[in-house]
Amino acid sequence: MKKISCLFFVIVCFFLHVIAVHAQIRPSIQKELRLINPTQSGTGYVGLRATEGTTTYALSLPSLLPSANSFLKVASVTGTTASLEWQSIQTAVTDLSWSLEGNAITSAGTASGQQFLGSTSAQPLVIATTHTTAQPIKLLTGSTERMRINADGKIGIGSALNATTTMDVGGSFRASGATNFGSTVDVAGATLLSGTLGVSGDVTLTSLGGSVSTTIQSGYDRLLIANNSGIVRQASLDAVLTHNGYHLTKARGFTTYTTATESVEITPTNGQGNPIVIDANDAISLTLEGSSNDMAIPSYYISRNTTTGKFMIYFSSPFAGSVNWSILE
Repeated sequence: MKKISCLFFVIVCFFLHVIAVHAQIRPSIQKELRLINPTQSGTGYVGLRATEGTTTYALSLPSLLPSANSFLKVASVTGTTASLEWQSIQTAVTDLSWSLEGNAITSAGTASGQQFLGSTSAQPLVIATTHTTAQPIKLLTGSTERMRINADGKIGIGSALNATTTMDVGGSFRASGATNFGSTVDVAGATLLSGTLGVSGDVTLTSLGGSVSTTIQSGYDRLLIANNSGIVRQASLDAVLTHNGYHLTKARGFTTYTTATESVEITPTNGQGNPIVIDANDAISLTLEGSSNDMAIPSYYISRNTTTGKFMIYFSSPFAGSVNWSILE
Protein backbone atom coordinates (compact mmCIF):
# COMPACT_ATOMS: atom_id res chain seq x y z
CA MET A 1 0.00 0.00 0.00
CA LYS A 2 2.88 2.34 0.74
CA LYS A 3 4.40 1.65 -2.69
CA ILE A 4 1.14 2.56 -4.47
CA SER A 5 0.95 5.87 -2.65
CA CYS A 6 4.51 6.74 -3.65
CA LEU A 7 3.77 5.90 -7.31
CA PHE A 8 0.62 8.04 -7.28
CA PHE A 9 2.62 10.96 -5.85
CA VAL A 10 5.24 10.69 -8.61
CA ILE A 11 2.55 10.66 -11.33
CA VAL A 12 0.87 13.72 -9.86
CA CYS A 13 4.17 15.61 -9.76
CA PHE A 14 4.85 14.70 -13.40
CA PHE A 15 1.51 16.10 -14.56
CA LEU A 16 2.00 19.26 -12.54
CA HIS A 17 5.41 19.75 -14.22
CA VAL A 18 3.93 19.30 -17.68
CA ILE A 19 1.18 21.81 -16.93
CA ALA A 20 3.74 24.33 -15.67
CA VAL A 21 5.89 23.95 -18.79
CA HIS A 22 2.93 24.46 -21.14
CA ALA A 23 1.85 27.46 -19.16
CA GLN A 24 5.30 29.04 -19.70
CA ILE A 25 5.44 28.52 -23.47
CA ARG A 26 1.80 29.46 -24.22
CA PRO A 27 1.73 32.70 -26.25
CA SER A 28 0.11 35.81 -24.80
CA ILE A 29 -3.39 36.13 -26.24
CA GLN A 30 -4.87 39.60 -26.61
CA LYS A 31 -8.23 40.69 -27.93
CA GLU A 32 -8.44 43.56 -30.46
CA LEU A 33 -11.24 45.38 -32.30
CA ARG A 34 -10.31 47.46 -35.34
CA LEU A 35 -12.52 50.34 -36.57
CA ILE A 36 -11.98 52.22 -39.83
CA ASN A 37 -10.77 55.78 -39.22
CA PRO A 38 -9.78 57.63 -42.44
CA THR A 39 -7.51 60.25 -40.90
CA GLN A 40 -4.55 62.14 -42.35
CA SER A 41 -2.16 60.00 -40.34
CA GLY A 42 -2.60 57.22 -42.87
CA THR A 43 -3.13 54.39 -40.33
CA GLY A 44 -6.44 53.48 -41.90
CA TYR A 45 -7.96 52.14 -38.67
CA VAL A 46 -8.07 52.48 -34.88
CA GLY A 47 -7.40 49.32 -32.89
CA LEU A 48 -8.99 48.77 -29.49
CA ARG A 49 -6.76 46.19 -27.78
CA ALA A 50 -7.29 44.69 -24.32
CA THR A 51 -4.19 44.02 -22.30
CA GLU A 52 -3.42 40.55 -20.94
CA GLY A 53 -5.98 39.68 -18.36
CA THR A 54 -8.54 42.25 -19.56
CA THR A 55 -11.58 40.46 -20.85
CA THR A 56 -13.99 43.35 -21.53
CA TYR A 57 -14.06 46.93 -22.80
CA ALA A 58 -16.98 49.27 -23.56
CA LEU A 59 -18.10 50.78 -26.87
CA SER A 60 -20.39 53.80 -26.67
CA LEU A 61 -22.64 53.72 -29.74
CA PRO A 62 -24.14 56.92 -31.22
CA SER A 63 -27.75 57.58 -30.29
CA LEU A 64 -28.84 58.74 -33.76
CA LEU A 65 -29.50 56.53 -36.76
CA PRO A 66 -26.96 56.81 -39.59
CA SER A 67 -27.71 58.41 -42.93
CA ALA A 68 -27.09 56.62 -46.19
CA ASN A 69 -23.43 55.89 -47.06
CA SER A 70 -22.19 56.36 -43.48
CA PHE A 71 -19.69 54.41 -41.40
CA LEU A 72 -18.76 54.18 -37.73
CA LYS A 73 -15.88 56.37 -36.66
CA VAL A 74 -14.04 56.42 -33.32
CA ALA A 75 -14.62 59.89 -31.92
CA SER A 76 -12.65 59.51 -28.67
CA VAL A 77 -11.10 56.88 -26.39
CA THR A 78 -11.04 57.16 -22.59
CA GLY A 79 -9.47 54.26 -20.76
CA THR A 80 -11.27 51.12 -21.95
CA THR A 81 -14.28 53.08 -23.26
CA ALA A 82 -14.50 54.23 -26.90
CA SER A 83 -17.15 56.64 -28.17
CA LEU A 84 -18.34 56.04 -31.72
CA GLU A 85 -20.05 58.37 -34.17
CA TRP A 86 -21.50 58.16 -37.64
CA GLN A 87 -19.71 59.97 -40.49
CA SER A 88 -20.70 60.14 -44.12
CA ILE A 89 -18.24 59.07 -46.78
CA GLN A 90 -18.73 62.38 -48.60
CA THR A 91 -17.73 64.38 -45.49
CA ALA A 92 -14.65 62.24 -44.93
CA VAL A 93 -13.54 62.62 -48.55
CA THR A 94 -14.20 66.38 -48.52
CA ASP A 95 -12.07 66.84 -45.40
CA LEU A 96 -9.13 65.00 -46.94
CA SER A 97 -9.24 65.91 -50.66
CA TRP A 98 -10.15 68.56 -53.22
CA SER A 99 -13.66 68.38 -54.61
CA LEU A 100 -14.40 68.63 -58.31
CA GLU A 101 -17.23 71.02 -57.41
CA GLY A 102 -15.01 73.50 -55.55
CA ASN A 103 -13.82 73.84 -51.97
CA ALA A 104 -14.57 76.19 -49.09
CA ILE A 105 -11.11 77.59 -48.32
CA THR A 106 -10.88 79.25 -44.91
CA SER A 107 -7.31 80.57 -45.26
CA ALA A 108 -5.50 80.55 -48.58
CA GLY A 109 -1.73 80.17 -48.61
CA THR A 110 1.14 77.75 -48.01
CA ALA A 111 1.65 78.34 -44.28
CA SER A 112 0.60 75.83 -41.64
CA GLY A 113 -3.19 75.55 -41.45
CA GLN A 114 -3.73 77.18 -44.85
CA GLN A 115 -5.05 75.52 -48.00
CA PHE A 116 -3.49 75.46 -51.44
CA LEU A 117 -3.39 73.29 -54.54
CA GLY A 118 0.18 72.28 -55.13
CA SER A 119 3.14 70.07 -54.25
CA THR A 120 4.63 69.64 -50.77
CA SER A 121 7.67 67.71 -52.02
CA ALA A 122 10.65 68.65 -54.16
CA GLN A 123 8.72 67.88 -57.32
CA PRO A 124 7.15 70.21 -59.91
CA LEU A 125 3.42 70.83 -60.03
CA VAL A 126 2.16 69.35 -63.29
CA ILE A 127 -1.12 70.57 -64.80
CA ALA A 128 -1.97 68.52 -67.84
CA THR A 129 -4.75 67.05 -69.93
CA THR A 130 -4.22 63.45 -70.93
CA HIS A 131 -6.27 62.23 -73.85
CA THR A 132 -5.65 60.63 -77.19
CA THR A 133 -6.41 64.08 -78.64
CA ALA A 134 -4.79 67.06 -76.87
CA GLN A 135 -7.25 69.22 -74.94
CA PRO A 136 -6.94 72.90 -73.88
CA ILE A 137 -6.43 74.13 -70.31
CA LYS A 138 -8.74 76.98 -69.23
CA LEU A 139 -8.37 79.46 -66.34
CA LEU A 140 -11.49 81.24 -65.11
CA THR A 141 -12.40 83.86 -62.50
CA GLY A 142 -16.03 83.60 -61.51
CA SER A 143 -17.72 82.15 -64.57
CA THR A 144 -15.62 84.07 -67.11
CA GLU A 145 -12.69 82.49 -68.91
CA ARG A 146 -9.61 84.70 -68.68
CA MET A 147 -6.77 82.64 -70.17
CA ARG A 148 -6.50 79.49 -72.23
CA ILE A 149 -3.62 77.22 -73.18
CA ASN A 150 -4.89 75.78 -76.43
CA ALA A 151 -4.37 72.20 -77.54
CA ASP A 152 -1.49 73.27 -79.82
CA GLY A 153 0.29 75.11 -76.96
CA LYS A 154 -0.65 78.64 -78.04
CA ILE A 155 -1.68 80.92 -75.14
CA GLY A 156 -4.66 83.25 -75.44
CA ILE A 157 -5.45 86.00 -72.91
CA GLY A 158 -8.49 88.25 -72.62
CA SER A 159 -10.57 88.44 -75.77
CA ALA A 160 -7.96 86.47 -77.81
CA LEU A 161 -8.54 83.06 -76.24
CA ASN A 162 -8.31 81.26 -79.59
CA ALA A 163 -4.67 82.26 -80.06
CA THR A 164 -3.13 82.05 -83.51
CA THR A 165 0.44 82.86 -82.37
CA THR A 166 2.54 81.69 -79.44
CA MET A 167 0.77 84.28 -77.26
CA ASP A 168 -2.19 86.49 -78.14
CA VAL A 169 -3.30 89.25 -75.77
CA GLY A 170 -6.78 90.59 -76.37
CA GLY A 171 -6.64 93.85 -74.44
CA SER A 172 -4.05 96.27 -73.08
CA PHE A 173 -0.52 95.03 -72.43
CA ARG A 174 2.14 96.69 -70.25
CA ALA A 175 5.82 95.82 -69.91
CA SER A 176 7.25 97.45 -66.77
CA GLY A 177 10.80 96.16 -67.28
CA ALA A 178 13.28 95.59 -70.09
CA THR A 179 11.60 93.87 -73.03
CA ASN A 180 13.58 92.04 -75.69
CA PHE A 181 12.05 90.93 -78.98
CA GLY A 182 14.03 88.50 -81.11
CA SER A 183 11.57 88.33 -83.95
CA THR A 184 8.58 90.10 -85.52
CA VAL A 185 6.28 91.95 -83.12
CA ASP A 186 2.80 92.68 -84.44
CA VAL A 187 0.95 95.28 -82.37
CA ALA A 188 -2.59 96.01 -83.53
CA GLY A 189 -3.36 98.69 -80.93
CA ALA A 190 -1.65 101.33 -78.83
CA THR A 191 1.37 100.05 -76.87
CA LEU A 192 2.80 101.75 -73.79
CA LEU A 193 6.34 100.81 -72.74
CA SER A 194 7.49 102.26 -69.41
CA GLY A 195 10.90 100.56 -69.57
CA THR A 196 13.67 99.98 -72.11
CA LEU A 197 12.72 98.38 -75.43
CA GLY A 198 15.50 96.26 -76.89
CA VAL A 199 15.23 95.33 -80.57
CA SER A 200 17.83 93.01 -82.09
CA GLY A 201 16.77 93.78 -85.67
CA ASP A 202 15.64 96.81 -87.66
CA VAL A 203 12.69 98.98 -86.68
CA THR A 204 10.39 99.49 -89.66
CA LEU A 205 7.51 101.97 -89.73
CA THR A 206 5.14 100.62 -92.35
CA SER A 207 2.78 103.58 -92.16
CA LEU A 208 2.88 107.10 -90.75
CA GLY A 209 -0.07 109.31 -89.87
CA GLY A 210 -0.67 112.62 -91.60
CA SER A 211 0.21 113.85 -95.08
CA VAL A 212 3.68 114.67 -96.40
CA SER A 213 4.47 118.38 -96.13
CA THR A 214 7.19 120.46 -97.76
CA THR A 215 7.45 122.60 -94.62
CA ILE A 216 8.13 121.73 -91.00
CA GLN A 217 4.88 121.88 -89.06
CA SER A 218 4.68 123.92 -85.89
CA GLY A 219 6.05 122.07 -82.88
CA TYR A 220 7.91 119.42 -84.93
CA ASP A 221 11.44 120.70 -84.36
CA ARG A 222 12.97 117.50 -82.90
CA LEU A 223 15.09 114.74 -84.41
CA LEU A 224 15.68 111.14 -83.33
CA ILE A 225 19.36 110.38 -82.84
CA ALA A 226 21.03 107.10 -81.82
CA ASN A 227 24.40 106.13 -80.36
CA ASN A 228 26.54 103.12 -81.30
CA SER A 229 24.63 101.01 -78.75
CA GLY A 230 21.33 101.60 -80.53
CA ILE A 231 19.81 103.80 -77.82
CA VAL A 232 17.49 106.36 -79.44
CA ARG A 233 17.04 109.84 -77.97
CA GLN A 234 15.43 113.05 -79.15
CA ALA A 235 17.36 116.24 -79.89
CA SER A 236 16.62 119.60 -81.45
CA LEU A 237 17.70 120.32 -85.02
CA ASP A 238 19.72 123.27 -83.77
CA ALA A 239 21.64 121.07 -81.33
CA VAL A 240 22.44 118.46 -83.97
CA LEU A 241 23.77 120.96 -86.51
CA THR A 242 25.72 122.94 -83.92
CA HIS A 243 27.25 119.77 -82.47
CA ASN A 244 28.53 118.81 -85.91
CA GLY A 245 30.12 122.24 -86.61
CA TYR A 246 27.46 123.71 -88.89
CA HIS A 247 26.39 127.35 -88.67
CA LEU A 248 22.66 127.39 -88.22
CA THR A 249 20.50 130.32 -89.22
CA LYS A 250 18.37 130.79 -86.15
CA ALA A 251 16.30 133.61 -87.66
CA ARG A 252 16.25 136.05 -90.51
CA GLY A 253 14.09 138.87 -91.86
CA PHE A 254 13.67 141.72 -94.38
CA THR A 255 12.10 145.06 -93.45
CA THR A 256 11.66 148.27 -95.53
CA TYR A 257 11.48 151.71 -93.95
CA THR A 258 9.93 154.43 -96.17
CA THR A 259 10.55 157.15 -93.61
CA ALA A 260 14.09 157.91 -92.60
CA THR A 261 14.80 156.61 -89.13
CA GLU A 262 17.76 156.74 -86.80
CA SER A 263 17.17 153.39 -85.04
CA VAL A 264 14.99 150.30 -85.34
CA GLU A 265 14.15 147.44 -82.96
CA ILE A 266 14.04 143.89 -84.33
CA THR A 267 12.18 140.99 -82.67
CA PRO A 268 13.59 137.91 -84.38
CA THR A 269 11.45 134.79 -84.97
CA ASN A 270 12.27 131.45 -86.55
CA GLY A 271 10.73 130.00 -89.68
CA GLN A 272 7.68 128.86 -87.70
CA GLY A 273 7.03 132.36 -86.34
CA ASN A 274 8.20 131.58 -82.81
CA PRO A 275 10.47 134.04 -80.93
CA ILE A 276 14.04 132.88 -80.49
CA VAL A 277 16.61 133.46 -77.77
CA ILE A 278 19.69 135.43 -78.78
CA ASP A 279 22.89 134.19 -77.19
CA ALA A 280 25.90 136.37 -76.51
CA ASN A 281 27.95 134.52 -79.16
CA ASP A 282 25.30 134.58 -81.94
CA ALA A 283 26.41 136.40 -85.10
CA ILE A 284 24.04 139.14 -86.32
CA SER A 285 24.49 140.08 -89.98
CA LEU A 286 22.92 143.11 -91.71
CA THR A 287 22.64 144.29 -95.31
CA LEU A 288 21.32 147.81 -95.95
CA GLU A 289 19.68 148.62 -99.30
CA GLY A 290 18.87 152.22 -100.27
CA SER A 291 16.32 153.68 -102.69
CA SER A 292 16.86 154.30 -106.40
CA ASN A 293 17.92 157.86 -105.61
CA ASP A 294 21.55 158.32 -104.80
CA MET A 295 22.10 158.60 -101.08
CA ALA A 296 24.87 157.91 -98.68
CA ILE A 297 24.58 154.56 -96.86
CA PRO A 298 25.16 155.35 -93.21
CA SER A 299 27.20 153.23 -90.85
CA TYR A 300 25.50 151.41 -87.98
CA TYR A 301 26.06 149.45 -84.81
CA ILE A 302 23.98 146.78 -83.06
CA SER A 303 22.95 146.34 -79.44
CA ARG A 304 21.55 142.95 -78.46
CA ASN A 305 19.34 142.11 -75.46
CA THR A 306 19.78 138.46 -74.46
CA THR A 307 16.97 138.77 -71.92
CA THR A 308 14.20 139.92 -74.25
CA GLY A 309 15.67 138.31 -77.38
CA LYS A 310 15.55 141.58 -79.31
CA PHE A 311 18.29 143.70 -80.85
CA MET A 312 18.55 147.39 -81.81
CA ILE A 313 20.13 148.91 -84.94
CA TYR A 314 21.48 152.45 -84.57
CA PHE A 315 22.31 154.41 -87.77
CA SER A 316 24.92 157.18 -87.96
CA SER A 317 22.40 159.28 -89.94
CA PRO A 318 18.68 158.89 -90.70
CA PHE A 319 18.15 155.94 -93.05
CA ALA A 320 15.30 155.10 -95.44
CA GLY A 321 15.42 151.78 -97.21
CA SER A 322 15.48 148.05 -96.55
CA VAL A 323 17.26 146.07 -93.84
CA ASN A 324 18.03 142.42 -94.58
CA TRP A 325 19.18 140.72 -91.35
CA SER A 326 20.03 137.21 -90.17
CA ILE A 327 21.20 135.58 -86.93
CA LEU A 328 23.68 132.70 -87.11
CA GLU A 329 24.17 130.16 -84.33
